Amino acid sequence: MGRLRQVLSIWARPDTFLKSCRAKYGSRFRVTIIPGIRIHVISAPEDVKQMFLAPRDVLHTGSSNGPIEKWIGQNGLAWQDEDVHTERRRRVMPSFRGDAVKRVEQAVGQLAKETVASLPRDKVVSVHPYAHRYTTKVILEVLFGEHRPSCENEMFEEVMKMLDFNSRPASMTMFHRMPSWRVKLLRLLRPNGVNEFLTRRERVYRMLDAAIEERGRSGKSGDDLLGLMLGTTNADGSTPSRIEMRDEIMTQFLAGTETTAAAICWALEFLTRSPHVVERVRAEIEEGTGDEYLTAVVHEVLRLGPPTQQIVPREVVKPIEIGGVRYESGDRLWASAYLLHRDEHNYPQPDEFRPERFLGVKPASHTWIPFGGGHTRCLGDRIAFVELKATLTEILTTCDVERADPEPELAHSRTVVNIPKKGARMVFRPRKVKAELGS
Repeated sequence: MGRLRQVLSIWARPDTFLKSCRAKYGSRFRVTIIPGIRIHVISAPEDVKQMFLAPRDVLHTGSSNGPIEKWIGQNGLAWQDEDVHTERRRRVMPSFRGDAVKRVEQAVGQLAKETVASLPRDKVVSVHPYAHRYTTKVILEVLFGEHRPSCENEMFEEVMKMLDFNSRPASMTMFHRMPSWRVKLLRLLRPNGVNEFLTRRERVYRMLDAAIEERGRSGKSGDDLLGLMLGTTNADGSTPSRIEMRDEIMTQFLAGTETTAAAICWALEFLTRSPHVVERVRAEIEEGTGDEYLTAVVHEVLRLGPPTQQIVPREVVKPIEIGGVRYESGDRLWASAYLLHRDEHNYPQPDEFRPERFLGVKPASHTWIPFGGGHTRCLGDRIAFVELKATLTEILTTCDVERADPEPELAHSRTVVNIPKKGARMVFRPRKVKAELGS
């Protein structure tokens, strides 16, 4: 299959393309989607485990984030490797752990109620835009805490419009690798969305710069991301530059919004086809006996519908042998969460939505990888779990949810994230049982 056809196949039907490749070539195969770069897809648990455990100076991830450089720049955590990555991760970690998470959890509960209340009743609605606004509001709590910038509302609306670019094919364009004249030409070509995106990005950057300056002048500290960055110093004694802080904010913003919004959509896609699961979750919630089954549901949602079906590729910097195969410098290793999660050797009846498989069982770190793994595992995994649980609890206790279309929605690429193609079209109706209980 030629490169163009492979690119189009991965964009249009990533699940079908990957399954056909595995059926033909096995758990390791090579794809040609970027000129001059050898990309090896791996999906055997032991291969994935070895990749996660590889020394930091052997496999890099920073250079593989080219498709999202337009969002995150080149100074945030995702662009770093080795010692710089270790130090940067240590610096931002507190905003995703401890008291910071407890603060975010409190905000999540209220935001989930507001979001579900805003969903139109008794009419078809695409869930993704609502889920996306919800996760964006949550990540603002992580980024700024209680010290919100004065331009927050304007910046929020501008960012939401800017993110619409992710639904366009041009969103995979790596502008930073192009000469300036070519970028200018792309801005003239309508309606690819490039000019609108870059214009909005410039506005968002200006607002972020103003927010950073405003917070710095205030002298207010905190365990939010911006507060932490303003209060830390680099290894050489210098303070993070404004560009470093801006890129870090954009990195965590993108990582914490698109992925969780997609997971919420997939959760409803699966639950509306599994009424017995819905009833069991409701019973657990109403009995107040804990959330073991709800937790299993979230694990199963992230197994069947990992927002990023292929985690960030690792660039081979020094030759390495994995699974008896030698990979050379310049190769890319691409672990497929989709193939790993749909392998019957890892999960019997892998295409079925069965939360029971996770009851009393902790997912293995090399067979369940919706958050990646190793030293680059997603920092916001705990917050994502809280968001999913809060949203599903609120929806299932206040609404009866019906599918708008009988057929399952296919996966659709939104840059590096996969969402239901129609955004999870649902009909929300007031839940009759709850109304009767309260009367």
